[in-house]
Formats: sequence, structure tokens, C-alpha cells
Amino acid sequence: MNSLKGIALLLLSLISAIEINAQHTYVVSVGIADYQNINDLTFTEADVVTFNHIMAQHDAVITTLTGAQATHSNIIKTVRSVFAKATPSDAVIFFFSGHGYEGGFCCYDMQANSHLGGMSYQEMQILFRNCRAGRKMVFADACFSGGLGKQRTQLQVQAVANNEVMFFLSSRLDETSLELPQGPNGLYTYFLAKGLGGAADINNDRVISANEIYNFVSINVSSWANQIPHNQHPTIWGNFNQSMSVLDVK
Repeated sequence: MNSLKGIALLLLSLISAIEINAQHTYVVSVGIADYQNINDLTFTEADVVTFNHIMAQHDAVITTLTGAQATHSNIIKTVRSVFAKATPSDAVIFFFSGHGYEGGFCCYDMQANSHLGGMSYQEMQILFRNCRAGRKMVFADACFSGGLGKQRTQLQVQAVANNEVMFFLSSRLDETSLELPQGPNGLYTYFLAKGLGGAADINNDRVISANEIYNFVSINVSSWANQIPHNQHPTIWGNFNQSMSVLDVK
């Protein structure tokens, strides 16, 4: 009897250890089509549905903000709350589809002629800096999103570089990001979802690396846009390992 109890206790301890060390992916997805003060978009909230569908297949813990839910203060509050749950064995992802501006993303309450209501990359860096996750990623389908902005000082740029976050954005600083003519997604989100679904796994190791997803999306987006013709070149930056695992292939 004592031996059976001992075995049971051992099994319970092993299960507990597995649960403690289990890896989780925490996702905050934001999509804004109907803005309060600036012009509206078409497929941005559908982009969130598409991205969430991929992440749900990987049992990610997903929190979604769309439309009027996606105010500046609510995005900050939500990201801080969700990312606080992550441990060093976990991954956190911020997905955004909406308007962008030089140096950040346009929240629902973005003002028409100022950056009030915008979520700057600097703000995001602070949120990520306070997060313990081992892998931190941003995916954004937004115009003019691909840079820190010319107004950033070298000190601010260095602060971003020193924080281990991968920013993968849909276009360069001076480019707009296309939506597919017939929908249902933005061009970047369409190929991002396709790549994360397995198409980007070029070496067939069942893992989508940062380098693989960047190469797959950037080549396909720029090639497709060029046929219009239109210039759109996804860009990736941050201080991260290019072989970092973004997602396993199901």
C-alpha cells in the first residue's frame, strides 16, 4: 500500500512539474476598421479573425480588442495584464491591424492631426521590457509602420535594439500596406497566415523560424504588390535571434 502511495505521489509531482514547465503563447490581437476620428478601413478586423484562427490551432491564450474596444488606454491595460502572466518559457505576441503612423500604431481614439491616441513603439518597448517571456513578437499590418521614425534619437533607437523583441511590420516607413481587392484580408496578413500555417517552413523541420517567416512573407508581398504596381516591402527589426522559433507547424 505504501509503495502504491509512493508511486501516486511521484506521478503527481511529475504532472505538476510538467504543468509548471509547460510553454504557453499569450496573444493580444487588435483590429480597428471603424475609427473614431480618422478614416475607416475594410478588412482589418477580419485580419484579427484570420490571425486568431492560426493561433487557436496552437492552443494560444488569445485576447482580442476590436473597434471601440481598442482605445489607447485599453490596449495598454490589456497588454500589461496579459503579458504579466508569461514566464521565461512562454511566448507573447502582439498582433495589430489598422492605421499606422511614423513611429507607431493608430488606436481607435487616435486624433486626426496629432499623435494623441497613438501607441508608439517606445511605449510598446516599455511593456515588453516588463514582460518575462522568453520570446516576444509584434506582427502589424499597418501603413507607414516600418520604422522608428526620423524624430527618434539615437539613444531611443539603441534602447529598442537592446530589448529582445521581434518587430515584423507590413511595410516600410514611407509605404502604404495593401488590402486584397476582394478581401478578406490585408496582403501582409494573408501571407503571414499562410506562412505560419506551414508554407514558410522551407527546411521542413516543423518549426517556423523568424528568418523563414520574414523571407516567405516579404518575398510574396512585395512580388504581389509589384504587379499592381505598388511598393510594399515588409520589414523586420529588433534584437532577436533569426533562428528563433516563431511557431511550430501542426
